[in-house]
Amino acid sequence: MIQYKLERVKIEDKDKLYRLLQYSLYEESLTDQNEMNNEAIFEYKWFDSYFQENNREAYIIKEQETNKILGVAMVNQYMQKSKDGHSIAEFMIVPKYR
Repeated sequence: MIQYKLERVKIEDKDKLYRLLQYSLYEESLTDQNEMNNEAIFEYKWFDSYFQENNREAYIIKEQETNKILGVAMVNQYMQKSKDGHSIAEFMIVPKYR
């Protein structure tokens, strides 16, 4: 069984997070209204906020033993049904490892 670890994304890994997010947005495009732009990118207007605001955090999900990248999790404090807590804004595990 795979054991996972979360590694907080550092500014130097911002591009890596963006590439991982693109996989997630592509997959979600089946059910949401997000369209790919003319540069073949799914836009995510809050992306830079994860590196500027204290109430947003992004993690790369890795395999504990090998450090292999398995996915991404993006968390914020913008709650819809509660005043306190955290919300998972984006979550993706590469299909092979689900």
